[in-house]
Amino acid sequence: MSATAPAAPSTSPVSAAIAAYRAAGERGDADAISALLAPDVALHSPLTQRVPFAGRDEVAAMHRDIFAVLEDLQTDEPLARDDTRSFTFRAQVRGVELEAMMLAEFNEDAQIVDLTIFARPLPAVATLFSALPPRVSARRRGRAVGALVAVIARPIAFVVRTADRLAPRFL
Repeated sequence: MSATAPAAPSTSPVSAAIAAYRAAGERGDADAISALLAPDVALHSPLTQRVPFAGRDEVAAMHRDIFAVLEDLQTDEPLARDDTRSFTFRAQVRGVELEAMMLAEFNEDAQIVDLTIFARPLPAVATLFSALPPRVSARRRGRAVGALVAVIARPIAFVVRTADRLAPRFL
């Protein structure tokens, strides 16, 4: 059995767009990401399916919020299948290591039409839940609502992080 050499990197418009998206993400540049989005783009959050994030302006604003709470974002090389790309990334959220995968689908113009984020481990997702929704709520509905969401979300992150520290001792 012989191994074949890896294929040369693709220079398709979709590959160029995902490279630009990853670079903009590592810089925390939501404006550059906005330029890559289709007008009717949808973002599917790992935190809720109850709130839609749709349209270029809203998805770009969500990226601003995401970049405000994530630190040291680093992406890995994408995987490709037709006009869909996925890549993993790592970041810190309030000092907790987050691992995630981004699935991006493109239209015929190499614009992103659909983004889905998958994230782990649970303590990091809970910490993200305590950081991101209050910011989004404040942007969408005002500071008072954002503060209320923070009061509701922070204990969830505390409980999950505490359980993560204690439960393994009993496994």
